[in-house]
Amino acid sequence: MKKQNSFSGRIALLVFVIIAIFLSFAIRLMSLQIVHGEEYKEQVQKGVTYQQQVQPLRGEILDRYGRPFAVNKVSYDIVINVAYLPTRERNGVIEKIIALVEKEGQTWIDNLPISATEPFSFTDEPGAENQIKQLKQIAGNLTPDTSAQVTMEALLEKYDLHEMEDRSLARKIAGVRYEMERTGTNSTTPYTFAEDIPMELVVKIQEYSFDMPGIEIAQSTTREYVDGELGSSFIGITGFISADEYAAADKSLYQYNDRIGKSGLEKAGESILKGTRGTREILVDSEGNVLSSTVTEPATPGNTIISTIDKDLQEAALSGLKNQIAFMQENMAEDDGGLADAGAVVAVDVKTGEILAMANYPTYDLSDYYSNYSELANDSMRPLFNRSTQGTYVPGSVFKPTVGVGGLIEGIIDRDSKVECNHIYTRFLDYQPRCLGNHGFIDLNFALTVSCNIFFYDVGYQLGIDLIEDYANQLGLGVATGIEIEEALGRTSSPELFEALRANNPQPETWSAGNVLQAAIGQLDNKFTPLQLASYTATLANNGQRMKLHLIKEVKDYNLDETIETVEPVVLNTIEAEDEVWDAVREGMISVSRDTTYGSSRYYLGAYPITVASKTGSPQANGTTDATFICYAPAEDPEIAIAVVIENGSSGQKAAPVALSILNEYFGFNEDGDSDSGNENALLP
Repeated sequence: MKKQNSFSGRIALLVFVIIAIFLSFAIRLMSLQIVHGEEYKEQVQKGVTYQQQVQPLRGEILDRYGRPFAVNKVSYDIVINVAYLPTRERNGVIEKIIALVEKEGQTWIDNLPISATEPFSFTDEPGAENQIKQLKQIAGNLTPDTSAQVTMEALLEKYDLHEMEDRSLARKIAGVRYEMERTGTNSTTPYTFAEDIPMELVVKIQEYSFDMPGIEIAQSTTREYVDGELGSSFIGITGFISADEYAAADKSLYQYNDRIGKSGLEKAGESILKGTRGTREILVDSEGNVLSSTVTEPATPGNTIISTIDKDLQEAALSGLKNQIAFMQENMAEDDGGLADAGAVVAVDVKTGEILAMANYPTYDLSDYYSNYSELANDSMRPLFNRSTQGTYVPGSVFKPTVGVGGLIEGIIDRDSKVECNHIYTRFLDYQPRCLGNHGFIDLNFALTVSCNIFFYDVGYQLGIDLIEDYANQLGLGVATGIEIEEALGRTSSPELFEALRANNPQPETWSAGNVLQAAIGQLDNKFTPLQLASYTATLANNGQRMKLHLIKEVKDYNLDETIETVEPVVLNTIEAEDEVWDAVREGMISVSRDTTYGSSRYYLGAYPITVASKTGSPQANGTTDATFICYAPAEDPEIAIAVVIENGSSGQKAAPVALSILNEYFGFNEDGDSDSGNENALLP
């Protein structure tokens, strides 16, 4: 009886619990439907708000007078906006946009480092190693030795593409999906599928937009390089931010699919040019339909860089370099400049350090950089190499004014001191280098005019290698110029450098006193950039005051209404010396231009309307002879300094016509024809 009562009690308790549960659900349901029904209904209908960032216009780059180098061109991009694209339709929509773009003969962004068809293999383009490493992580943390085929299979599996019969198409879709994931595409960050598409394709996409949810046309800007060949030595290019660049970037300023400056002023001025992103709010209902889209914070365009470059002088520099090299190739013997094939020229403002012109040959057009990159990168003449700032050259006799300045300041010589040149320098019994002439007793002026080696052997020996190196550095050789873009530092001869460079030789060499002689005439291990040679020339012209070289003159707002910053001249160092030191060197360099019998520049500058101080050099290195040339003008009150290097140019005077082209433009002789200049004299000795 007790057992029956106990069982009945349990049944009653169970029924009570069940009733309580149902009663609880009923109360909750009543709360949802009756008490808070309208509130919840309104929230469902209201939907979800996403924030997307609006890209700003990039600032432009102009010449010193406001003429364009790098400007913005309105373009149209295909964008995949996942806020509008249902996940289950992703592959199908991507397949459709690929088919449409291919039908119109256009391309899209595909950075997947795997070949387009089977058998799949990894690409070997520059930077591919890091890209492949990142791919293997995204594909499923694959091991470093995983093959391309296995990696591709893992990627297809991940994106639910492994059952597609058309493997090539599956690879294309996977490439887009991979890039979307790699760049962090989400509801707030759309993905740029293709850039700068033609209007015909814009119309097609708008026509089929109902069948491709999430595919949008976004109006944007692309870089347009006006006279792209003129600016290739300093403007630089832009490109998508790399994984390493993004890792180091301020995440509040950059997204994974942003474009940034990759080289030149585009890179150096990135913080100036970038601008600030804006914000757009997108309201989406529970079905994924967009209810509204509002820009809540407009994007702020970047500022504009006014460069120091004079576009007319830049044209004169580039055309002068091109024309002279072509003239030499066509009219000169191989051992007399006929093998000239490359070079660089730099012109600077003596008083401010502003770079007025900077050109390389061979060169390339910035507009063709990406479309023609493979050909440019594989060209044996290296058109992508910035010879002006990265090329280092033995200076030869243009270095001799350095020794002249040091000898005068240290009291080793004065302007009237004489050294006897008997063609052979006999200070050492075991090493007796020669001069090209037999000049007798000569002073500094005549030594510079005829470029007497023995005079500078003797002064250089007395000066010593440490002081030669010190004065070279103070004058701007072998040290940074201050330019905003990347530059090589060059090098000045020294015992330490000499032995380091030869440490791996079968018979390592040690420094000897005779090495000072070769260093003193600009040979041995001296190697400088054309940019440094221009800085050096300007310092000679400026009586020992070395200015910081720069490419940015000022920064203005995007519409050029307000000046944000003006770059003021900066003095890097000053060599303290009496004016007579600089006057003595100046007189010798004027004689190089004016002396009607011995001046090596006389054929070009002897009758020039403006007095020009110059020096030629014929440096020998690795079995070839280059042409080096420096000058400044007007000699009495210098304004412009120029340095020219022509590879395989044979003798320094053959580089003079390049400088002459710039001088003519600078002083206005190209307009009124008053100058007797031109390449018609290039065959003269």
